[in-house]
Amino acid sequence: MSYLFYFIIITVLVYWVERPSKILPNSLIIRKNPAEELEAWLKKFNWVNRQDFSNLGRLPSYKFYTEIVEVIFSLARKMGGNYQDSILFLREGLQVDRQFEKKIREAVMGTWLQMAMMMGLTWMFIFGALNLVEVKVSPLHLFCIFAWQSLGLSSLPFLLRWLRKKYFGDIGKIWKMLFVLRSLVKVPLSRTEIFTLAGVQELTSIKQKALESIVQKLKETCQKALKQGGSYEEEVKYLMEELRFQEKWHFELFEKRLIVIKLGLLSIFFLPSYLAFIFLLLGDLMALM
Repeated sequence: MSYLFYFIIITVLVYWVERPSKILPNSLIIRKNPAEELEAWLKKFNWVNRQDFSNLGRLPSYKFYTEIVEVIFSLARKMGGNYQDSILFLREGLQVDRQFEKKIREAVMGTWLQMAMMMGLTWMFIFGALNLVEVKVSPLHLFCIFAWQSLGLSSLPFLLRWLRKKYFGDIGKIWKMLFVLRSLVKVPLSRTEIFTLAGVQELTSIKQKALESIVQKLKETCQKALKQGGSYEEEVKYLMEELRFQEKWHFELFEKRLIVIKLGLLSIFFLPSYLAFIFLLLGDLMALM
């Protein structure tokens, strides 16, 4: 049984390293992620050499940043002009976003490692106890324990995805709007076209109470720009600073809820597995006496 368990663990690890998926991403592989590739691409881009526009098909895809870059380059081809300031602004935002994503990955990876360590320690205890007392526990019972723990581990990606969407889904929508508005502030387009590209109409779908103030201010800023004209740049800068503060606060909530999820999984899937083995072992020992 022990050899079978080790074989399953090694097979899963090899598959995880060689073929990471969206459900089980491998954060241990040292390779450039889309954000790093996009930032490297923007660093190499030479605004003076317009032939670089022909390479947009190879533009790395990352969140809404790629979409904004494509819009800027499309406007540059059609209308001309130099939007290098907008590209530099996007690069700055991309660097901050990468740091934020790194913090989330570290928190998530810590959760995975703790779950894996708990599972490993449980099975080390199981095999050690079986070797010490020389009692044969039914392989079916051991498989049930392993299956129950595996169910707990397999539920973790879905819980993490739900938690991330809950705390950062609406924030991501607002970030996209603000970055589009800020990047296109000097583009010779009508305010209506810019607001359409930014997706300002989606503000009505944002229901998070913590973001109500930012949503309302952004609506008022857009309405004022449409009615009175003028630049909305300063208002957007202020809203970006306020949203960054909200994002940090939501990350703290994310970490706290992550701890609750870890404790829940431990108490539901791992502690009962440990107690179940103790009960089975004692039962078999009593039967021998």
